[in-house]
Amino acid sequence: MGFRWRRRAAAPCRRRIGRTAGHLSVGNGTSREGAMMRTCLGFVGFRLAAAVIVLAAALPAVATDIPVVLSGADDRAELMLTIYNENLALVREVRRIELPGGDARLEFQDVPSQIEPRSLLVETASGKGLRLLEQNYEFDLMSREKILEKYVGREVTWLQEDGSRRTGTLLGMAQGPVYRVDGQVVFEVPGRLALPELPGDLRALPTLVWQVRAEGAGCRDLDVSYLTRGVSWSADYVLQLAESGTSGDLQAWVSVDNRSGATYRDAQLMFLAGDVHQAPPPSRPIMYKAAEMAMDMAGGMVEETVSDYHLYTYGERTTLKEQSVKQLSLFTAPDVKVSRHYRLGGSPALRHGGASRSDRVAVWHVLENRERDGLGLPLPAGVVRVYGRSASGARQLLGEDRIGHTPKDETVELLTGYAFDIGAERTQTDERARGDRSREYAYRILLKNHTPSPVTVEVTESAGGEWSILEESHAHAKVDADTFRFDVPVPADGETALTYRVLVTW
Repeated sequence: MGFRWRRRAAAPCRRRIGRTAGHLSVGNGTSREGAMMRTCLGFVGFRLAAAVIVLAAALPAVATDIPVVLSGADDRAELMLTIYNENLALVREVRRIELPGGDARLEFQDVPSQIEPRSLLVETASGKGLRLLEQNYEFDLMSREKILEKYVGREVTWLQEDGSRRTGTLLGMAQGPVYRVDGQVVFEVPGRLALPELPGDLRALPTLVWQVRAEGAGCRDLDVSYLTRGVSWSADYVLQLAESGTSGDLQAWVSVDNRSGATYRDAQLMFLAGDVHQAPPPSRPIMYKAAEMAMDMAGGMVEETVSDYHLYTYGERTTLKEQSVKQLSLFTAPDVKVSRHYRLGGSPALRHGGASRSDRVAVWHVLENRERDGLGLPLPAGVVRVYGRSASGARQLLGEDRIGHTPKDETVELLTGYAFDIGAERTQTDERARGDRSREYAYRILLKNHTPSPVTVEVTESAGGEWSILEESHAHAKVDADTFRFDVPVPADGETALTYRVLVTW
């Protein structure tokens, strides 16, 4: 099954006409820019002297003789995000905008500050009647410093408490404001600093500005897609082991981190699992034909195959706030088979001298990602946290590990810690030359088990060259060209000595 666009109710086109800087402005919905222009400058002064900038004119003067159309988030009829693991998201939104006939300046507001403007794709529902002549991304945002920088060399005024005015010249802003007042250079001036107007080339919000030409006036659905940085997702897993330790309940969550500089309200979210080589093109990668089988998961999450990746679609609309992390349920798999393994890794090249040394035995929890073992799902990369219960029933964290993207029918291995009551003591008992490029080594590894249950320790050794086992107390298995392994049973409250002799050739 493929994804079906869930259309949400949208307000009809609203035509708002007002005068701004001597020209008509046609707006759709409520723009945040004017409000932010009036509020972002309400700061209290420079250190203790306290000078406050007040605005004599709330909007910049824009020299233009064509209509200006403002479009904000309220104009959205649809909003969808495809979020990738690589700090990247594809945003697709449809805005219902009323445009006048002929040429107009369309200011597309409420876009993320980390947008990649060159990835932009703009279409109309009909595909006709509207031409995009020019595109600009304006992100020179207003701040106290930016506004004052525009007034360097100009006269400014301070309003005094008694109602009088005091004037001076702003000389520079390199390390803070420097003024010339009454023939003296000063850094602080009592009173409230008043500026006659906002500089016209500063904005309160990042804005896409288009020069458009419409064949006729009317309401149009503008379909816009773009890439933005600052949005990413990862999977988080919780494995709650049963008392026996041989099975557990696995819960998977999607964690979405939004630091893109925008809030996405009432959005449809999709998550692409896989490592894309480069940013995908914005021309509908979210509308690929899906595989014939799609899996319904927790919370209305649907998993499907897209090319060589896996796509997860969250079934409910939700809001991603700026500077926030949201978690969504991915799936729950009860009674998953789990096996516990004790593993001892050997020296990188088997040569460490004759002195004995103590080694730690690692604890691994292993899951087979197969249907018959309770899973059989593509597992996105993320962190798996393993919990168990104490004798009193209290839940305890046993450890956590990170997994990569794991297809079904593969093995998941989790390093959860190191055994407290199981240890090892390694001793090299012999070393002798067997020619110019061969040496013979002998080892004794004493495995100690202080638990009331027997265990098996997997001892893995790396030869560092061509090898052959000459003598061994326990049968070995070849892992690869450089590695061999012994599975050594150790009795409860007992110990077992593993000995072997190996010939290594370089």
